[in-house]
Formats: sequence, structure tokens, C-alpha cells
Amino acid sequence: MSIMGTMSSKGQVVIPAKLRKELGFKTGGRIAFSRENDKLVISKPDWDAIKALCGKYAGMHIEEDMMEEKRLEREREDRKLAEA
Repeated sequence: MSIMGTMSSKGQVVIPAKLRKELGFKTGGRIAFSRENDKLVISKPDWDAIKALCGKYAGMHIEEDMMEEKRLEREREDRKLAEA
């Protein structure tokens, strides 16, 4: 089944009421987006997978590690540009 819609200039799309009802989407509910080849897939989040990760990374400094990695990457790129 294919239902056409329109995307706004802000990238907003309305999910047709019939599909929202059939799939159980509620106002304010979370929605998961994924890509399968050239298709955009909209689904309910896999809460079991999310719950399994809760607390697993507590106390880790993931954000700081990523920022440091990005800083080092910029420094490498700057050195490459200076050498060129």
C-alpha cells in the first residue's frame, strides 16, 4: 500500500491518520527512522534493544572521547594541508 504525502520546507511530513492508527503511533510518541537501501523506514523504536543498553555505558566519557578524537582528526588534517 502506498499513500502519497508532501514534505514541508522544514522536512516535516504528516503520517496519514489511517496509518498512524493501524501502527499505534500516538501524539508525542517516539518514532525511529532508518534507511534500507533507497527507502526511508519509519517505525516504532525497538524499546527492548534500548532497555538492554540502559546503564551499560554509565560512567563512560563517550562525549569527551569523541570530542578528543575529532580534535586529533582536525590536527592530522591541518598537518596534511600544511605539508601540501
